Amino acid sequence: MKLFFKKPMVLETIGYLAVIVMVFQRAVLPPDGWLLFGDDIHRAYYFFREFFNVWMSRGVFPWWNPYLFGGTPFIADPIVNIWYPVNWVFLVLPLNIAYSWHVIIHLLWAATGMCVLVKLVTGNRFAAWVSGLVFMMSGFFMARTWSGHVDVIAAASWMPWVIYLFTRLLLDERRDRRGIILAGIVFAFQLLSGYQTMAFMTVIIIGVMSVVFAVRGYSVAGLVRSVTAGIFGIGLAAFHLVPVAEFFRSSIRTYPLPYSWISFGSWTPKSLIQMLSPFYFGDQRMYNGPPPNFGEHSAFIGVIGLLLAVIGVYAVWLSSRIKKRPVSAVFLLGTSAIITVIFGVWMSLGASVPVDLQYIAWKIIPMYQYLRIPTRHLILVVFGLSLLSGIGASYLLIRLRVVRLIGWAVALFVIIEMVPFGRHFIEMHPIPEARHEADLVKLLTADKQPYRVLQNFGVWVEARDSLDFDSVMPYGIFSATGYSPSILRPYYEYIARATGVSGEEAMLSHDVQVPYLAPTQAETLDFLNIKYILVPPDHDPFAGNPRYRLIWDD
Repeated sequence: MKLFFKKPMVLETIGYLAVIVMVFQRAVLPPDGWLLFGDDIHRAYYFFREFFNVWMSRGVFPWWNPYLFGGTPFIADPIVNIWYPVNWVFLVLPLNIAYSWHVIIHLLWAATGMCVLVKLVTGNRFAAWVSGLVFMMSGFFMARTWSGHVDVIAAASWMPWVIYLFTRLLLDERRDRRGIILAGIVFAFQLLSGYQTMAFMTVIIIGVMSVVFAVRGYSVAGLVRSVTAGIFGIGLAAFHLVPVAEFFRSSIRTYPLPYSWISFGSWTPKSLIQMLSPFYFGDQRMYNGPPPNFGEHSAFIGVIGLLLAVIGVYAVWLSSRIKKRPVSAVFLLGTSAIITVIFGVWMSLGASVPVDLQYIAWKIIPMYQYLRIPTRHLILVVFGLSLLSGIGASYLLIRLRVVRLIGWAVALFVIIEMVPFGRHFIEMHPIPEARHEADLVKLLTADKQPYRVLQNFGVWVEARDSLDFDSVMPYGIFSATGYSPSILRPYYEYIARATGVSGEEAMLSHDVQVPYLAPTQAETLDFLNIKYILVPPDHDPFAGNPRYRLIWDD
C-alpha cells in the first residue's frame, strides 16, 4: 500500500491541517473551562466520558451504568464505543481538548481518505486535494460538528478509506489476499468507530460499485472478494457488534412504529436550494426549514464544488464511451458516485417524490424499519459529489493544460468559499458543569439515603441547564430518567403503562426519555423510590398536592 506512505501525501495532509486551524482557531486548544460546542457533546456525550474516566480512575471498569433509567448497560451502549482506539484520547487528555482533537482527527482523516481515493481515480494531486477539502468542509461534517454528532463524524470519516480499499479489490486482477485482509480491517475500524448507520451507507456504495463492475466488467470475481472482505471485517468487530446488537434488541428502538415516525425529517423539494444557498432556511440557530434541524439537512459542498461535480459527471460520461477492459477507475467510481447521489437525494426526499423509495425500503429491508430521518442518506450525496468534484477538477486541469497554476487557483477559490462556511459552526462554550446549579447539586449529592431523582420535563426545556439529564452519572446521582435513544424496553414500558399508554404510543412523543409522571402515578413514584422531582418553573403539576413539598424554587 505505497499510496498510504508516499511522501507527497504528507504535503496534502499538512494543507488540510492548515485549513482546519483556520476554521477552528482557538478551538484547537480550548482554554481551561471552555469546550468546543456541539449540542450532543454538551448534553450527553461529555457526561458519558466523565463517568467512564471517574470509574477508571478508581480502578473499576464500568460495564454497567446504575445512574440512568434505573440501571442500564454502559459499555454495550453504542454512544460509548470505548474499543475504538481514537476514543482513547478521552482517557489521556482533558475532555475539553480531547473533543476538539477528536473532531479534528476525523476531519483530517476524511479529507486525506478522499484525497487518496481521487488520486487513485485521476492521478492528479491538485484535483485529489480539492475533493478532500470539499468533503471535509461540507455541510455534513461542519454542521454536525455544531450538533455534536461526534460518532457520526467519526464513522463517516472512514467511508473514503473503505471505498478506496474495496475499489482496489474490484480492480485488482491479481486477487491478492492481503488486499482482502486490509479492506476487512479498515471496515472493522469503521464499525468500531460508532454509529453503524454510516457503515450501512458505505455498504450501499460498495454494492453499487460491485454491480457496476459486474455489468461492465462481465465478472463477479470482484464482488466475491468484496463480500469476503466485508464478512472478515464484521467478524473482527463482532466482539463489539454482538453486545451492541443485544442492547439494541432490548431497547425501545425495536418497537414496531408507523412509517410517519420513520420518515420524519425528510427533505422537501425546496431543500435542494440549500445545495446552492446553505442558509436559505436560516443557519443552525435560526433554522425554520423542514424538521428536525439544520444539521440533519445540510449537504452543502460549495458552489465551486458543485460546478466541479457537474464537470465530473460530463467526464464520467466521456469515459463510458470508451469500452475498456479492465473497467477504468474513472468509470467505475464516477458512475457509482452518480448513482449514489441520485439514490441519496431520492431517499432523502421521502414522500415528497412520486415514488417513495424510503417507504419501499421500509417495507422490504429490515434495516430500514429502524433507520429514522431519511436525510441520513445525505452522506451518500456529499460523498458522491465530493468524488465527482475531484474527477471534474482533474478533467478541467487536463483540458486547460496549465495544471499547476489553475490547480492552485481552484484550490484557493474553494478555500475562500468553504473556510468562512466552516467557521460558522465553530463555537466554544463553558464546560457543562459551569451552567449547573451548584447548590442543587450539593443538595442532591449530600443526601446519602438511597433515592432517585426525576427530571420531569422535556429534554429540550431550559430547566435542564440546572442539572442536565445525563450529568447525574459523574455526580453519582441516581435518576429515573435520562437522555438516550436506547432506553431498555421493559423499564420504558413499565413507566409508559403507568401513565396509561403503551410503550409504542409513548414513543411517538418521548423517544429519548421516559414519559412524564404526574401526581396520580404516586405508586410508580414510590416503587421507583423517587424522592426529588424537578419541574420547570412555569409548569408544576405537583403544586398544591399535600403529598409533595416544595423544597427549591428557582
